[in-house]
Amino acid sequence: MKGWKLWGSIIVCVLIILSTIGANSIYTTYKNMLESISVNESDGEQGLEDAEDKKSLEPFAMLTYGVSTRKQFNDTGHSDTMLLALVDPMKVKISLISIPRDAYVNIPGHGMNKINTAYPIGESKLMMETIENWLDIDIHAYTSINFQGFIDLVDLIGGIDVYVPRKMEYDDRIDGTRVRLAKGQQVLDGKNALDFVRFRKSNDGRHDSDYTRMERQQQALTAISSKMTSLRSIPRVFNMMNILSDNVQTSLKPKELEQLTKIFLSFRTEDLETHSIIGGGHNINGVWYEVVTEEEVQRINDIIYEFFNGGDLEI
Repeated sequence: MKGWKLWGSIIVCVLIILSTIGANSIYTTYKNMLESISVNESDGEQGLEDAEDKKSLEPFAMLTYGVSTRKQFNDTGHSDTMLLALVDPMKVKISLISIPRDAYVNIPGHGMNKINTAYPIGESKLMMETIENWLDIDIHAYTSINFQGFIDLVDLIGGIDVYVPRKMEYDDRIDGTRVRLAKGQQVLDGKNALDFVRFRKSNDGRHDSDYTRMERQQQALTAISSKMTSLRSIPRVFNMMNILSDNVQTSLKPKELEQLTKIFLSFRTEDLETHSIIGGGHNINGVWYEVVTEEEVQRINDIIYEFFNGGDLEI
């Protein structure tokens, strides 16, 4: 949900607020926000058709991911949480497929490597091409959110109430990372919430897997969704839209964004279907990767096929 689910819930929340207060000045800001986050440079011939009726919108796949940047190191960013979002506007249906950041895949033109290395090499375009080739799927668009935006949004809603399953302590002297979370139920601010969803390495050597981290992400995302509807004051709405403008980018067009937002006003986050690509840890030339078998890729292909061909997902 740092990808579609988080971003989608935020946009849906904005429209709910707009529908209740009807402020033209806020709506203008909302329209400007859509223009700001869209980086689509096409002439309008690609993408979803501009249509009044949601029935004209075909199901599509979208890559969603979080980006970590460290300006002090001139770091242009690395992709972190990666999700393949399957979206059916006609049925108001979304299915998310989590992609392990260490998945060992072929990056076109660069050979076999961890999938998250595609972003610093070729950004969104190469990431999409890599996943398209790997999973044999056409990806319509991407949506990304900078982690600073995640921090700011959690702080804006007053933090999130989650259960921390273990003591989390980690220090990295190189980039200044410092994680300090106690075990137990607690309210986390933006910085600690980001530490909670990203934690992998521990000072005591008890490192967490990608799959454990995915479970924590789902817990945090559910907490965020439940609090988004509390944004009822006009100043907080403006703050939220400013955060989106500064930290979210998508290749969807502004008209697509507005149309999809209207459609998914009726979407319930509890109806969101989630799946994970499961690999196995392997040491290859001294580096640990998640190796995904052909059988697992076929299982994911079956999920995608069922989604786009009207069948129920069978897991």
